[in-house]
Amino acid sequence: MKKTPIALLGVILAVSGCSTMTPARYSVSVDNNMALKSYQGSTMDIVSIGAPEKYDSSCRMMGPIQASDGQTIPQFVNKAFNDEFKFAGVYGDGGAKLTGRLDKIAFSSSAGLTNGWWDLALTLSSANGQSMSVENKYDFKSGFDAITACNQTAQALGPAVQDLIKKTVTDPRFKSLLR
Repeated sequence: MKKTPIALLGVILAVSGCSTMTPARYSVSVDNNMALKSYQGSTMDIVSIGAPEKYDSSCRMMGPIQASDGQTIPQFVNKAFNDEFKFAGVYGDGGAKLTGRLDKIAFSSSAGLTNGWWDLALTLSSANGQSMSVENKYDFKSGFDAITACNQTAQALGPAVQDLIKKTVTDPRFKSLLR
Protein backbone atom coordinates (compact mmCIF):
# COMPACT_ATOMS: atom_id res chain seq x y z
CA MET A 1 0.00 0.00 0.00
CA LYS A 2 2.81 2.41 0.75
CA LYS A 3 4.20 2.10 -2.78
CA THR A 4 0.97 3.36 -4.37
CA PRO A 5 1.14 6.92 -2.90
CA ILE A 6 4.84 7.17 -3.80
CA ALA A 7 4.17 6.01 -7.37
CA LEU A 8 1.24 8.42 -7.64
CA LEU A 9 3.43 11.27 -6.41
CA GLY A 10 6.03 10.37 -9.03
CA VAL A 11 3.44 10.45 -11.83
CA ILE A 12 2.09 13.81 -10.63
CA LEU A 13 5.59 15.31 -10.54
CA ALA A 14 6.40 13.98 -14.02
CA VAL A 15 3.18 15.33 -15.52
CA SER A 16 3.45 18.72 -13.83
CA GLY A 17 7.01 19.40 -15.02
CA CYS A 18 7.79 22.69 -16.69
CA SER A 19 7.44 23.40 -20.38
CA THR A 20 9.58 25.57 -22.59
CA MET A 21 7.64 28.30 -24.38
CA THR A 22 9.05 29.01 -27.84
CA PRO A 23 7.93 31.71 -30.28
CA ALA A 24 7.51 31.20 -33.98
CA ARG A 25 10.47 32.00 -36.19
CA TYR A 26 11.04 35.68 -36.85
CA SER A 27 9.30 37.13 -39.89
CA VAL A 28 10.39 40.34 -41.55
CA SER A 29 8.28 43.48 -41.27
CA VAL A 30 7.02 45.57 -44.18
CA ASP A 31 7.45 48.73 -42.07
CA ASN A 32 11.07 47.86 -41.34
CA ASN A 33 11.65 47.07 -44.99
CA MET A 34 10.33 50.50 -45.99
CA ALA A 35 12.51 52.22 -43.37
CA LEU A 36 15.62 50.32 -44.45
CA LYS A 37 15.04 51.18 -48.14
CA SER A 38 16.28 54.69 -47.26
CA TYR A 39 19.75 53.15 -46.74
CA GLN A 40 19.98 51.77 -50.30
CA GLY A 41 23.59 52.03 -51.46
CA SER A 42 24.90 51.20 -47.99
CA THR A 43 25.53 47.71 -46.72
CA MET A 44 25.54 46.56 -43.14
CA ASP A 45 25.89 43.45 -41.05
CA ILE A 46 25.35 42.87 -37.35
CA VAL A 47 28.20 40.58 -36.47
CA SER A 48 27.04 39.70 -32.97
CA ILE A 49 24.73 40.77 -30.16
CA GLY A 50 25.67 39.97 -26.58
CA ALA A 51 23.42 39.11 -23.67
CA PRO A 52 22.60 41.27 -20.67
CA GLU A 53 24.15 40.42 -17.34
CA LYS A 54 20.85 39.06 -16.09
CA TYR A 55 17.70 37.75 -17.69
CA ASP A 56 15.00 35.74 -15.99
CA SER A 57 13.43 33.52 -18.64
CA SER A 58 10.91 31.82 -16.37
CA CYS A 59 7.23 32.47 -16.92
CA ARG A 60 4.71 31.89 -14.12
CA MET A 61 6.39 28.67 -13.01
CA MET A 62 5.44 27.17 -16.39
CA GLY A 63 9.00 27.09 -17.62
CA PRO A 64 11.38 29.27 -19.58
CA ILE A 65 10.70 31.38 -22.64
CA GLN A 66 13.35 30.69 -25.23
CA ALA A 67 13.83 31.82 -28.82
CA SER A 68 13.05 29.51 -31.74
CA ASP A 69 15.48 27.06 -33.32
CA GLY A 70 17.49 26.67 -30.11
CA GLN A 71 18.78 30.23 -30.29
CA THR A 72 19.31 32.53 -27.36
CA ILE A 73 17.28 35.73 -27.42
CA PRO A 74 20.38 37.79 -28.39
CA GLN A 75 20.99 35.37 -31.30
CA PHE A 76 17.30 35.66 -32.28
CA VAL A 77 17.58 39.49 -32.31
CA ASN A 78 20.87 39.34 -34.25
CA LYS A 79 19.36 37.08 -36.91
CA ALA A 80 16.22 39.24 -37.06
CA PHE A 81 18.25 42.38 -37.81
CA ASN A 82 20.25 40.63 -40.51
CA ASP A 83 17.09 39.10 -42.02
CA GLU A 84 15.58 42.60 -42.21
CA PHE A 85 18.79 43.92 -43.83
CA LYS A 86 18.75 41.08 -46.39
CA PHE A 87 15.07 41.58 -47.21
CA ALA A 88 15.67 45.31 -47.78
CA GLY A 89 18.76 44.67 -49.92
CA VAL A 90 21.19 46.42 -47.56
CA TYR A 91 22.96 43.41 -46.07
CA GLY A 92 26.56 42.86 -47.03
CA ASP A 93 29.92 41.77 -45.73
CA GLY A 94 31.76 44.75 -47.24
CA GLY A 95 29.80 47.44 -45.41
CA ALA A 96 29.37 48.60 -41.85
CA LYS A 97 30.18 45.98 -39.24
CA LEU A 98 27.95 46.46 -36.23
CA THR A 99 28.08 44.76 -32.86
CA GLY A 100 25.47 44.99 -30.19
CA ARG A 101 24.52 44.20 -26.66
CA LEU A 102 21.05 43.63 -25.30
CA ASP A 103 21.25 45.75 -22.18
CA LYS A 104 17.86 44.52 -21.02
CA ILE A 105 15.58 41.60 -21.75
CA ALA A 106 12.51 41.64 -19.54
CA PHE A 107 8.92 40.51 -19.89
CA SER A 108 5.72 40.22 -17.94
CA SER A 109 2.89 37.85 -18.72
CA SER A 110 0.61 39.32 -16.06
CA ALA A 111 0.57 43.10 -16.29
CA GLY A 112 -2.92 44.21 -15.32
CA LEU A 113 -3.81 40.52 -14.89
CA THR A 114 -4.40 39.69 -18.59
CA ASN A 115 -1.85 41.86 -20.38
CA GLY A 116 1.85 41.51 -20.91
CA TRP A 117 4.89 43.33 -22.20
CA TRP A 118 8.41 42.81 -23.49
CA ASP A 119 11.05 45.43 -22.64
CA LEU A 120 14.15 45.22 -24.83
CA ALA A 121 17.09 47.64 -24.65
CA LEU A 122 19.90 47.50 -27.20
CA THR A 123 23.21 49.27 -27.70
CA LEU A 124 24.74 49.06 -31.18
CA SER A 125 28.34 49.98 -31.91
CA SER A 126 30.05 50.50 -35.24
CA ALA A 127 33.66 49.87 -36.23
CA ASN A 128 33.75 53.65 -36.94
CA GLY A 129 33.54 54.38 -33.19
CA GLN A 130 29.91 55.52 -33.15
CA SER A 131 27.27 53.90 -30.95
CA MET A 132 23.62 54.31 -30.06
CA SER A 133 21.19 52.89 -27.53
CA VAL A 134 17.46 52.29 -27.89
CA GLU A 135 14.81 50.77 -25.67
CA ASN A 136 11.38 49.57 -26.68
CA LYS A 137 8.50 48.32 -24.56
CA TYR A 138 5.98 46.25 -26.49
CA ASP A 139 2.53 45.67 -24.93
CA PHE A 140 0.23 42.77 -25.80
CA LYS A 141 -2.72 40.72 -24.51
CA SER A 142 -1.48 37.68 -22.61
CA GLY A 143 -4.28 35.80 -20.87
CA PHE A 144 -5.49 34.80 -17.45
CA ASP A 145 -4.25 31.23 -17.08
CA ALA A 146 -0.53 30.48 -17.05
CA ILE A 147 -0.46 28.27 -20.15
CA THR A 148 -2.20 30.83 -22.35
CA ALA A 149 -0.31 33.79 -20.89
CA CYS A 150 3.11 32.21 -21.27
CA ASN A 151 2.40 31.01 -24.81
CA GLN A 152 1.16 34.51 -25.74
CA THR A 153 4.28 36.01 -24.17
CA ALA A 154 6.51 33.72 -26.22
CA GLN A 155 4.58 34.56 -29.42
CA ALA A 156 4.90 38.30 -28.69
CA LEU A 157 8.70 38.12 -28.85
CA GLY A 158 8.69 38.38 -32.68
CA PRO A 159 6.56 41.55 -32.84
CA ALA A 160 8.55 43.01 -29.91
CA VAL A 161 11.77 42.51 -31.88
CA GLN A 162 10.16 43.97 -35.02
CA ASP A 163 9.34 47.11 -33.03
CA LEU A 164 12.86 47.26 -31.56
CA ILE A 165 14.35 47.07 -35.06
CA LYS A 166 11.97 49.75 -36.35
CA LYS A 167 12.83 52.05 -33.46
CA THR A 168 16.54 51.46 -34.15
CA VAL A 169 16.63 51.95 -37.92
CA THR A 170 14.30 54.98 -37.88
CA ASP A 171 16.40 56.74 -35.23
CA PRO A 172 18.49 59.52 -36.85
CA ARG A 173 21.57 58.24 -34.97
CA PHE A 174 21.49 54.93 -36.87
CA LYS A 175 22.89 56.56 -40.01
CA SER A 176 26.04 57.59 -38.11
CA LEU A 177 26.83 53.91 -37.53
CA LEU A 178 27.08 53.31 -41.27
CA ARG A 179 29.76 55.87 -42.19
